Amino acid sequence: MIKLMTVGFMGLAVLSCSKGDNQPEYQKPLGFSGYTARPASKANASFVQGTELPSGQAFGVYAYNTGTSETFDPESISTYGKFMTDVAVTYSGGGASNPQKYPYSPMRYWPNSKESNRLAFFAYYPHNGAGLTKTGFADFTVTVQDTPASQVDFMLADVVDNQMYGAAGTAHTSTDVVDLHFYHMLTQVRFKGKTDAPSGATVKVTGLTIEGVFNKGTLAPDVAAASSTWTVDETSTADYELTLKDIALPSTTVDPSAEAAALTEANQTLLLMPQTLSDAAALSITYSIVTTTPARTITETVSVPLKSLLAKWDRNNQIVYTLNIGLHPIEISASAEDWGEDEYIVIVE
Repeated sequence: MIKLMTVGFMGLAVLSCSKGDNQPEYQKPLGFSGYTARPASKANASFVQGTELPSGQAFGVYAYNTGTSETFDPESISTYGKFMTDVAVTYSGGGASNPQKYPYSPMRYWPNSKESNRLAFFAYYPHNGAGLTKTGFADFTVTVQDTPASQVDFMLADVVDNQMYGAAGTAHTSTDVVDLHFYHMLTQVRFKGKTDAPSGATVKVTGLTIEGVFNKGTLAPDVAAASSTWTVDETSTADYELTLKDIALPSTTVDPSAEAAALTEANQTLLLMPQTLSDAAALSITYSIVTTTPARTITETVSVPLKSLLAKWDRNNQIVYTLNIGLHPIEISASAEDWGEDEYIVIVE
């Protein structure tokens, strides 16, 4: 099981609305920056690869004017001025050479009267992603989509509060950029396979389905995104059938150095609900064995309880299940009863 690191983004510039009905004076455009800690590999449109968002993908930004308060308090949102409401910020490409690579509209600007117009920012990704329901800094209801290619890489950013343009001190921004750091909220699941089949036997996995896992839940955001908490709907389950590569599993008998091979293309990587697995959750595996001597094909389907492999899926886990399909040949030996003692008979003429 591999733990994925924190993910963030580079980008954007945002415009302000004051607390209450009083419009502050505006000055510099407001922007965002960030980082991605490590690349990811899924070829899903929303999945983050490398150090930036995929071109054409967007995250949603909420911002609040906390007035003179330096700290964002989720319980006080109703008293804050709304500065940004689910503004879509889309990566336009161009990398570091494009200073406007995260444009949005309409542009927001930093208030001049900054001490009384401190800003707090919160973001999620992807903007209006399939299965996501949200209302600002409030609970997200998430339903994992039925097919792997439709599943989104749902992430939340830490709240960045006490932001004022050009203010001194580590708690404030000294440029027009707000730094956002995003965290994966789902569990990534992939599959690999190998065998110990001898030469003359080929093993292929022809069917792979995760059955009976919870697919819906509610996420309560935290100011520190990584501390957000899931409540899983245990009345809602789904099965996920994968499209597999047509490959023979590498054999450690034929090649002792052989490593397990990926059973699917990258776009079949699953992004699933973090959960404590139930007794009903299982992995259904269908595989075929083709032998040359004698020439025949054997197909088998087995079901493995997921809980017996790993009891819990946490957010931000990258889990790789490796199937090790062993062949146990039937060996035949034989013995015979020894002849009894010689019995001599003398014949006298």
